[in-house]
Amino acid sequence: MSNATVQISLTLRDYLRVDRMPTTWCSGCGLGIIMNAIVQAVHYRGLDKNDVTMVSGIGCTGRMSGYVDFNTIHTTHGRAPAFATGIKMANPSQTVITVMGDGDAMSIGGNHLVHAIRRNIGMVAVVVNNNVYGLTGGQSSPTTPVGGVSTTASIGSFERPMDLEALARTAGAAYFARATVNHTASLAKTVEKALAIDGFALVEVVSNCHVIYGRMNGMPEATDMIAAMDKDTVRTNPTLLRRASLSHAVTAEGLETGADLLRKEGVTKDDRQGRGVIWEKTGSVDLSHRYRQKFDKDDEDGGWM
Repeated sequence: MSNATVQISLTLRDYLRVDRMPTTWCSGCGLGIIMNAIVQAVHYRGLDKNDVTMVSGIGCTGRMSGYVDFNTIHTTHGRAPAFATGIKMANPSQTVITVMGDGDAMSIGGNHLVHAIRRNIGMVAVVVNNNVYGLTGGQSSPTTPVGGVSTTASIGSFERPMDLEALARTAGAAYFARATVNHTASLAKTVEKALAIDGFALVEVVSNCHVIYGRMNGMPEATDMIAAMDKDTVRTNPTLLRRASLSHAVTAEGLETGADLLRKEGVTKDDRQGRGVIWEKTGSVDLSHRYRQKFDKDDEDGGWM
């Protein structure tokens, strides 16, 4: 173990509830890597952990709020952005980090996510995209790739996966980035950048669920599933990656692959979602201050009873 690794480990202990360890996550789960990246980003931004609030929903990702030594709240399924909005509006000086899974954020909580983006409430939303509902039984999620097998798509999903980048752009997010758990330095830097954004910053992290999704799709080992991300990516600079194809688009034996189905539909390589995307909307302003000022004025005028 290198000196740098030892130093990072000692630093992380200051931001974690060590008495809650070990975690309930499966061995090899990418969530530990993501939590590590978030904590590193908070540390290198120089934020006081007492000024940081983490909000989580339900699911494997939802457990993260119990392990970090910030102000934390574990909320209901899909409603984390709504709780985070309330916290930020009540105390705009807080750094609010919302962590969600793909189903939590984009299916059950899709409505809350859209309006938190639209309102440009100043928070960092980290969406862990592992292509499946992990904790609740391995059902297809909004990001399950075409051809991906799940407990609710035994012959392979035929639905197009949801594009979180397109949603973020359309709803007016101030910042969007996508990274993978296979590139930890890039991931930490991406979250660190998001923490500096004035407005709603959305970070999608492509992760692995080898125990459920991987086993159903011929990739039961975490190392193989994470390494497969590298085959689907090319470096564009030291901190960014671009996805070359749909991630983990594998099917049961004898079925058409996701790539086959896409070719039949006339979808070209250039039409596919890219990994390592990063963009920032210039001139964006966190509107939680405006909401708070409006509430304070209404209160003074007797409007809140």
